[in-house]
Parts: sequence; structure tokens; C-alpha cells
Amino acid sequence: MDNDKILHFIAEKIEDIRLAIFYCHSNSTLKINNTIIHTYRVDDNGNITFFINRPQQLIREFDQEFPVGLNYFKKGKNCFLNIFGKARIINDPEELAYETDLSPEEINSALTTHILIRVKILKVDFYDNDFEKKNLLLKKAWSVFAKLFDSLSASRSYDLSPRSSLHHFGI
Repeated sequence: MDNDKILHFIAEKIEDIRLAIFYCHSNSTLKINNTIIHTYRVDDNGNITFFINRPQQLIREFDQEFPVGLNYFKKGKNCFLNIFGKARIINDPEELAYETDLSPEEINSALTTHILIRVKILKVDFYDNDFEKKNLLLKKAWSVFAKLFDSLSASRSYDLSPRSSLHHFGI
């Protein structure tokens, strides 16, 4: 599976869930607080864009690029994602107007009450919640077969735990 297809798949899942917990993994003494974010956009280059509330400290005092984690989960959805990447604070008015498709009101908000952050996706851990449900029938059938087989033989043990997860993708 090529990266474009994987990225498109991941972007669909992110846009479906839209909510994530933002974790700043910076070692800096002054760092952005963990917060819940609403995804604004996922582009074709693997960038996730969103707004967070502006901290009380001056933005220029923060690292402008730092490692982050985004945990996408929503009750009732059949999957969740853990995304790791490099965040960049976009605070320059020219860059906001040139590099983004924000309205003038959104640009004003990004300069006064919020911060626009763009995360370059470096690694994605995708987990399918339906994987266990889909294989439940198979597990029950195997359990019955194993019990039958064990009654014929004195002692045997089988390790049915998956060696590698088929529903775990990484970019």
C-alpha cells in the first residue's frame, strides 16, 4: 500500500472523528498545555491544522516547532488513532494569509485569541475496534475445537495470541 493511499485513509478517519487530545512532548520549560482540539483541516501533504486557545505568555517565548501527540477517539466510532508528529505554530500574519485558506475573521482570531497549529504527521498508530468483534466467531469455533482436541489427547497447549497485529498501520 503506497503512502498516498494510507494518508488518504488516515485523513478520512481523522475527519470522521475530528476530536483529539493534543499532547506537547517538548522538553522546554515553557510549553503548550495539553488540550482537546477540533481538527480544522487535513491536507494532502499529511498536515493537520487546528486552533488552540492562546496562552497568557507571549507566543514568541514558546518553541516554534516541537514534537506532539494527537489521540483521536470518539465514543461510538469503530476506530481510534494515535498520531505523532512535529507541530509548528503559525503566527505570522503574512503566512496566515498566504499559506492557509482562512477567512479574515479566522485570521483575526488566530492573531488575537487563538493560535493556529499545523502538525506534520510522522507516525500513525491505527486501531480498529471492530477487529475483535469480527474475529469473535472464529475464536469461539477454535475454542470448541481446542476443547474437543484436548479431550482426545493428554496434554497440549496452543498460543493463539496474534504475533503481529494486522490492524496496526504506521506511516
